[in-house]
Amino acid sequence: AVQIYAVLADDAQHSLATISTSVQDSYPSLTPRCPQVHLFEREIYEQLGVTPKGHPWLKPVRAHDFTPSGGHDKDVQESLSYRYFTMSGKEVHEVAVGPVHAGVIEPGHFRFQCHGEVVYHLEIHLGYQHRGIEEALLRGPHQRTIFQIEAVAGDTSIGHGLAYCQALEALAGVEAPERAQAIRAIALELERLANHVGDLGALATDVGFLPTSSSFGELRGDFLNMGALICGSRFGRGLVRPGGVNFDIDETLATQMLKRLKQLEQQLKVAMPIFFKTQSVLNRLEGTGVISAQTCRDLGIVGMAARSSGVPRDTRADHPSGYYRNAEIPVALCQSGDVLARATVRRLEIEYSIEAVKHLLQSLPNGTTKVVLPELRPNMICTTMVEGWRGELVHVALTDDHGRFVHYKVTDPSFHNWPALAISLRGQQISDFPICNKSFNLSYCGFDL
Repeated sequence: AVQIYAVLADDAQHSLATISTSVQDSYPSLTPRCPQVHLFEREIYEQLGVTPKGHPWLKPVRAHDFTPSGGHDKDVQESLSYRYFTMSGKEVHEVAVGPVHAGVIEPGHFRFQCHGEVVYHLEIHLGYQHRGIEEALLRGPHQRTIFQIEAVAGDTSIGHGLAYCQALEALAGVEAPERAQAIRAIALELERLANHVGDLGALATDVGFLPTSSSFGELRGDFLNMGALICGSRFGRGLVRPGGVNFDIDETLATQMLKRLKQLEQQLKVAMPIFFKTQSVLNRLEGTGVISAQTCRDLGIVGMAARSSGVPRDTRADHPSGYYRNAEIPVALCQSGDVLARATVRRLEIEYSIEAVKHLLQSLPNGTTKVVLPELRPNMICTTMVEGWRGELVHVALTDDHGRFVHYKVTDPSFHNWPALAISLRGQQISDFPICNKSFNLSYCGFDL
């Protein structure tokens, strides 16, 4: 038998519920009634050989041979052996892109079914850099575990590191000091700032608007450098550790960072209007790659992508932890769900994050920055959620009789949101793919694990 656990979130009640059940070699698929679980069921089948009977499209999630490690259902494998969705018609054609791309980016395969220039369907297949991180975490935590966690998605090292550290602290029954929680929040918001600013620059590049392409790119580097002022790493590696943080922010450094932050804020106030008030830019972004609020709810889209369609999913407000339990950071919302909305939500979150970091730097709590963790408690399950810059990061840890990881599950927001990119291309011109893709800016490695 296989024991399957599910963690359900009730955002309105700010609560989580964990349920489990035991299954044999199959169970009735939940996907027809709850599309949010479609990837999870495919993953369970791929990894464990447990078949969700009635799943509409039981393809592999990351593997390329479609032979799940735990066995397989012969009828399912024969009828759904690895293949792509296809269309037929006199003027229908197929465009395959990747996994090797022209730019220096991670590998991923995109297959378009088109009629002329119009995209009818986009199918995305990843798994080309499956690194086995979840398997490497078993029987941990080890000395190397935190470094593996920081590499789950390199542009979200702070976010994933924080989710992992909070899981260990919960399993150990301790909490990081308030000063450490504040420093963690500063680092997390700087990570959000750097990536949001960088994405706006990349969108400017994709629409051929060079004035802000270069300035946003420079500002992204400045925000990364602010993180390096704290811990020496532009990506924040080495800062967040179980029990607190490795580096403090003294008064001199806080003053220096605050001064630099105000300078960057003024530069953004010049660059933002140039981008958002230029008609040629607005014409290219508005109405492109629309995702409806209902699609977000049906597919379980999270984070910035959901908020751009009017769905207020933000872990900082719905399931706050650490500093965010007493913080009031506004939830940035748009309603149109297009590329312009996703750019606008970034702009709003940049403003909110700058205010949050300024407040934190001016009011850091006194006290220590780290506590020593006791042994992890045995036979426990723990779920932690952190609002990374893309969306919610969820870590679930299960310990054995000795307090070691018998299972550790990581869900990056990209796991939920890659299907949204596919949906956003339906009915669009194939030339819209670059800006739609960049408007989500999802992680390949965060999905592949």
